[in-house]
Amino acid sequence: MRHQDTIRRMQERVESLIDQFDECVSVFNQRNLFTGPSIYFHNKTLRILRNYDKPCDVLLDDLFFDYLYATLTAWGLHRMGPGSAKLAELEEIKRSFRRQKEQICNLQSLKITDIQDSSVDSVTSSLWEVLDNIRDSVSQTKIVANSKALHHILPDLMPPIDREYTLRFFYNHTTLNQGDKVAFKEIYPYFYEIASACRDKIMSHVGFGMNTSQTKVIDNAIVGFVLKELKIK
Repeated sequence: MRHQDTIRRMQERVESLIDQFDECVSVFNQRNLFTGPSIYFHNKTLRILRNYDKPCDVLLDDLFFDYLYATLTAWGLHRMGPGSAKLAELEEIKRSFRRQKEQICNLQSLKITDIQDSSVDSVTSSLWEVLDNIRDSVSQTKIVANSKALHHILPDLMPPIDREYTLRFFYNHTTLNQGDKVAFKEIYPYFYEIASACRDKIMSHVGFGMNTSQTKVIDNAIVGFVLKELKIK
């Protein structure tokens, strides 16, 4: 019964977000949460990616990974001190991504706003297979660090997922009780539902400020919703 209540709340929130999508993006824009290194290295990383015709080709670019490593650090995935978030060693991250090159190549032409309804489950499973096999963090939790890293290779397909906003939006808390795989397979179809319903609105925001890709616009709208409706300071 509790899980059914969670699914019902998730659907209601998604529908509410769709109804006020532009307003939520505006709330995000006004709060200006991403500043300094977090936006600087994010843009640098995406700029290198977009120099390549095919995203999977960037996997051989060491400079790309240097900027990605800096971005993930700026996004809070590596902190000093015991018990804090820690990234894996850079060479380990490179190797894990390069082992997934074939799977990433199979996904690189897809955009979240163009996925067919009949393909959502297979795309979700394929993305999870990549997320499950890359190594960005020393933590056993994969959904946060790995989604933020893969977002910088497939920015129009893979949204970044965080605890403070994404998980709070979907689950009302910042921890996962059901595991990463179950959570990802629950929430990615909702990202697609938002993308499908708000395609034109999403495209109108891309390119302005931190609205750097289709999935980042959706992510920003979720952050705006949490700030606006759930009153997160």
